[in-house]
Parts: sequence; C-alpha cells; structure tokens
Amino acid sequence: MGGLRRVGTIIGYEWKRALAKKKILALIILAIAFQTLIMVAFSRFVGTMFLTNDAGSFMWILGVLEGQGLFVPLIAIMVAGGSMSEEYEHGTADILLSKPITRVEYMCGKFLGGFSLLAMIEALTTFVGVVLSLWFFGAQTGLQFAPLMFLAVVYSSLIFFCLSFMFSEVFRGSTLAMLMAFGILIASSVIGPILTALYSLSGQHLYVDLGKGIPTWAATSFPSLVMSELITAPRAVLPVADSEALYQAAIIIAVYAVIFIVIAAYRLLKSDVTKKTA
Repeated sequence: MGGLRRVGTIIGYEWKRALAKKKILALIILAIAFQTLIMVAFSRFVGTMFLTNDAGSFMWILGVLEGQGLFVPLIAIMVAGGSMSEEYEHGTADILLSKPITRVEYMCGKFLGGFSLLAMIEALTTFVGVVLSLWFFGAQTGLQFAPLMFLAVVYSSLIFFCLSFMFSEVFRGSTLAMLMAFGILIASSVIGPILTALYSLSGQHLYVDLGKGIPTWAATSFPSLVMSELITAPRAVLPVADSEALYQAAIIIAVYAVIFIVIAAYRLLKSDVTKKTA
C-alpha cells in the first residue's frame, strides 16, 4: 500500500501543478466556447438542404467530436509537455526523487496524474457537447452510447499525450518538448490530406497505408469509427462502419503509446537526474 499511496500523492501533486497553469485553463474555456459556436452554426442548417432533421437528432456526436478534435490534443500536449521537464527546469526533480519514492513510482504518478486530468477535461467537453445538442436540437438518438464515446476519445488521446510526455523526459525542456509535439501534430494534419489527395489521383493504396501510419489518423478516426459500429447515422455525422479500419486504429494507438512510454521510461531509469537546467 505504501507504493500506491506514494503514486497517489504524485497524482494529486500533478493535478495541482497542471491546473495552476493559466494556459491550460484558457484552452479548456476555448474548447467549450468552440463547441458552443459549432452548435450555434449547425443549428441554422437543420431542416435545410445542408442538414436534414434526421441528422439533427445525431448532433451530439458531432458536438462531442468537434469539441475534442482541435483543443484536446493541444491540452494533452500542454499537460504532458511540462510534466517531467518542468521538474528539471525548476530543480524540483532532485527534491522529489530524494524522497522515499522509486523512479517507477514517480513516473507512474506523473503519467497517471496528467492523463487522469486530461480524461477529466474530456469528460467535461463530452458532457458539454451532449447538453448543447439537447439545447439546440432537441431529443437526440443514441445518447446511451455517450459513455463509450467518452472512453473512445480518452483512448485516442493517448497518442499525443504519450508523445509529449516522452519529449518532456527525453529533452528535459518544456518549451522544446511542446514545440516538437506541436510540430508533429501540425505536420500530421497537413500530410494526411495530401496523401488522401494523392490516393484520389493515383488510386494507389500505398498512400492510404501511409496515411494510416500518421498519428493524427488514428487519434481522430478511432472515436468516430467506434460510433459507426454502434449507430447508423447520416454520412454528414459519421463515416460508414469499417471494422478493419477500427481495429487498425486501435492497434496503431496502442503501438505508438507503448513505444513512447518505453522510451521515456528508459531515459528516466538509465540516466542521472540532472540538476536545474539553464
């Protein structure tokens, strides 16, 4: 029980450290504001040629996915990017690890603390998306699957959280860690549509396979693919069900997450804890 108590203490410490950042609180507010804007914009098109009334009954899915798609990866990068590195920058890593706690317990507490905070934020945006859809569009279809949607979103966010967490430990500088993670997020977002366009022009499935290897594909596709297996919704809301793509996305997320965490653990366990960085 002593080890679990120590990990729990680090988890609580990580929540306090992350929530003390005004940037993270600002991103949470922006995420909710963006969800509200999406719902207001789409409410103008229900019952028109753009969105049928049937599509309006599934808008909770779009509200949740759109709310998660832009700001949640940024929040994940912000939370994880400073998780390990800021302790080195502030010189507190030496203090924390001088306590009766192992490096494995320390890393588990930092990871679980940051990821549980991210999950809490995703629970909030999921709840807001559901409430807004009920407010603007009335009764919704398939709301019993909202908890599964939330779990799918949490699982899909592992990629960029683990990526940023790895950079945080490897580089031991929060600015560099976040910039690297942001760069990969932006590059993936740009390369994905290019590969899709190349596939449309050439018909070669190589471009499809390459596109699925990009981190953003699995991270953004997994929740909608899960819901496609559970609900038959208009194409404007969900893609056609594709069990093979769903399994591929799930595996890709797991592989990326394991690789990133193994690298971070190896760096922490095999290197000295540095003093305060310049």
